[in-house]
Amino acid sequence: MKSNTYKEYIAPVVVLVCICLVITAALAVTYGVTNPIIVKNTKATADKARTTLLKDADSFTQYKGDLVVEEKDSVYVQDVYTANNGAGMVATVVTKSFGGALTMMVGIDNKGAITGVQIMDHADTPGLGTKNMTTSYLAQYKGLTKLNSKSVKDDGQINYISGASVTGSAEHYGVYTALDQYNKMGGVK
Repeated sequence: MKSNTYKEYIAPVVVLVCICLVITAALAVTYGVTNPIIVKNTKATADKARTTLLKDADSFTQYKGDLVVEEKDSVYVQDVYTANNGAGMVATVVTKSFGGALTMMVGIDNKGAITGVQIMDHADTPGLGTKNMTTSYLAQYKGLTKLNSKSVKDDGQINYISGASVTGSAEHYGVYTALDQYNKMGGVK
């Protein structure tokens, strides 16, 4: 039996390459259409969270100075927005939690007191790990102007949840980092 090299080897490769090119083009078009929408929705969600965390703010401007890095690639301030009327600031902080990166926003008024904490994104275990993400748990930080320790267990001001201490520690370290950012900025003017 005679072998036809083109039909057996070359034609299938050409077909697969064409399929890959069509799929790649379709993905590129989809990305081009959806990415601006995703960016717009992400910005709207972040703006809403900032307004919720710092109710006295009229509008926000992104801080362009140095951002605090407590631990490279695991605990750092991602961005800071200051209120245009001087009411305070909102810092977005990324910390390392049980499921990976935990992104949170921390509002701090112009007197250095925490106005609120909101979890924006996480990959922690639903149920036990997310008990530390409830409004009532995070409300413990409201009004504090300093934390005694980077560790929630050593701080003494926050009643942490046993069994979910990795998440609680990540949140606590994030709030600590936001306060550190506020202090290194010299407050909000």
